[in-house]
Amino acid sequence: MPSSSMNAVCSEILSPESLNVSDELFDVVMKEKIVTNITDDMEKPSINIYAVSQLYLSSIIPILHDFGFTIIDEVAYKIVKNAQNIYINRFNLKIEDMKKLTDSKDNIEKVISDSLNGKILERCRLFALVYDEDLSIRKIMLLRAMIEYIDQSVISLNQGAILNTITQYSKISKLFVEYFIVKFDPKQTKREKALKDAEESIEKEIKEVPNIMDDKILKLTYALIKNLLRTNYFLEHESIAFKIDTNNYAENLKGLQPMIEAFVYHPSFSGLHMRMSKISRGGLRWSERHEDYRQEIKSLMITQEGKNSIIIPDGAKGGFVIHETKQKITKEFFETVYSSFINNMLDLVDNRIDGKIVRDENVIAYDGDDAYFVVAADKGTASMSDVANEISKSRGYWLGDAFASGGSNGFGHKELGITARGSLVSTERFFIERGIDIQKTPISVLGIGSMKGDVFGNGLLYSKSFKLLAAISHKEIFIDPAPDAAISYEERARLFKAEDGSWSAYDKKLISQGGGVFFRSQKSIELSPEIKKMLNTTKKTLSGEELARRLLMMKVDLLFNGGVGTYVKSVDESNLDIGDKQNEALRLDGHEVKATVVCEGGNLGFTQKARIEYARSGGEMNIDGIDNAAGVNTSDHEVNLKILLNIIKSKNLLDEEGVNKTLHGLTDQVVNLVLWNNYHQSLTISRDAELSRRYLSDFLSTIEALENNLKSFSRRDFHIPKNESVNEVLCPKGSIVRPL
Repeated sequence: MPSSSMNAVCSEILSPESLNVSDELFDVVMKEKIVTNITDDMEKPSINIYAVSQLYLSSIIPILHDFGFTIIDEVAYKIVKNAQNIYINRFNLKIEDMKKLTDSKDNIEKVISDSLNGKILERCRLFALVYDEDLSIRKIMLLRAMIEYIDQSVISLNQGAILNTITQYSKISKLFVEYFIVKFDPKQTKREKALKDAEESIEKEIKEVPNIMDDKILKLTYALIKNLLRTNYFLEHESIAFKIDTNNYAENLKGLQPMIEAFVYHPSFSGLHMRMSKISRGGLRWSERHEDYRQEIKSLMITQEGKNSIIIPDGAKGGFVIHETKQKITKEFFETVYSSFINNMLDLVDNRIDGKIVRDENVIAYDGDDAYFVVAADKGTASMSDVANEISKSRGYWLGDAFASGGSNGFGHKELGITARGSLVSTERFFIERGIDIQKTPISVLGIGSMKGDVFGNGLLYSKSFKLLAAISHKEIFIDPAPDAAISYEERARLFKAEDGSWSAYDKKLISQGGGVFFRSQKSIELSPEIKKMLNTTKKTLSGEELARRLLMMKVDLLFNGGVGTYVKSVDESNLDIGDKQNEALRLDGHEVKATVVCEGGNLGFTQKARIEYARSGGEMNIDGIDNAAGVNTSDHEVNLKILLNIIKSKNLLDEEGVNKTLHGLTDQVVNLVLWNNYHQSLTISRDAELSRRYLSDFLSTIEALENNLKSFSRRDFHIPKNESVNEVLCPKGSIVRPL
């Protein structure tokens, strides 16, 4: 076989006639740029690739390997016709089963041509199923989507193992595809009998599988298809999306799971959206955790469930990752990805017109009516609400611009600073109980985030009395050992409004002696006497990550988390449990955090077990779902007001301008309601904490009632020990720790 690193060298220049290149074929190559033709001659089977420019073997050979072909040799030619060149690469094959090659000829030719033309964005070992089972690229993409979902949902498996099993048992994989098509093809007749026959065939084949791991993977794939509720597969979009009854599929998964899940697969991106019920709310984020983005989004959904339990029925959360691409992620490209994600998810829900449910005739649904679907902005998508609402309106979706909260015709969370303000109103409770007014009394603050962030930026402008000693962002470390509260407040305010709000843009002349801005990536940072005193260390130098870790351990009045990432775990959790490898080097255990109070303006800064450990050590904090509930609360008010105002508009009692004017006229009232809600939530927890110290048995009885009657509640998921081990969740005061 020729080396895949070599050029396909043209050994001869021949006439078109000598190679049987007809005028018709020549015209097709000129139009398509690359064309593949298989010669299924028993004596000399070959793959012939015609191109308008010379191809490299390194771009062809890996694709042919994915099909599983055995290549005997390769010959390259060039022909000239009408002063135009055509380059031909002929790969002579060793074929054991000519019928298989003949049957799959058309699909193989298309996949190779499309791959070389860049129409198929990724290579895949599943191409072997094109050859083995004559599957089209569309069906390969369907299997690819299923594999991606299983890889994300079952953490104990890896994608390589799943791919191996699906390609090895090609007959069963083809049966999976046929079963899916029988289940969802709108043109399918006698569906019930066809489904039963398909299930019997699959179950019979799986019984014959000898390997226990292969058996597990195949059964997981089968269970996934059985629990699919809808798909947009037959709408013939570039992406493939399906809705999953995760509540029933959950027996294959670990931990608390959503009731409904939508999964979207595209060669450029993948994403999902989780709901705890049909009436659920939560934001969509751009995730950068490619290996475990479902785990991240599920954790956030559980947090959202906690937030929403005191606001609306249930929580939701969605997110997507952009796959590695040579294309720069420009604003335009990002908007294209986001728009595709939104459209795919809307394919999976119903519309409501004149009070009646309307569904695309090409979508077969196994889940009854499902017309309430709303989203919100989140990490990386703060400016996308208007895009989502334009899609909603262009599709005639009944919610209109109530679909995505926080757009130009809604309540802007960043402009209102509502998430940060709510979190600090919630956390202020701990200082009130100490007789401290944080608006007047200076308190020392350690931050996680930068001023360009919505939550961190607004949070650090909440009080002019904050003395920010240090902050750790994604890349930078800011240290101001003896800040002047008034001067530093003004500089933070300037940064928040500036185009570059990074710590590097902070005016260095305003930083107190010994401080500065450093990078987490630095190998060695020389410590000033002032920093040594702050950290209580005699070391002369520290790396950037070591310095950040020491700062997180510093004794301060308030640790304000307004950034992204998990910085604190419990002593009995491993970093493998957490994910978030970027912050692994500086991650602490809960008991190592010495801040008196922690405010979780951001999500997932602490694991739940870390919160319990920190609180047992005497620290004061709520869960993130309490602290930063103001954002979703504001969105809830916005969506409900818009639905009401749109009904009024439909009765010609208000026009569009009147609707927007009325909504924005209610801003102050909504903000006031939301902030008071945060205040009362924190006050209620304080009262419950005191009551749990006096009446512990009553609280344990309540936990038992929840456990016995609420399907989504389990002690394991919320790290609640058995009654006899309740001491494991008591703080030094003798009450149940607040984060529980």
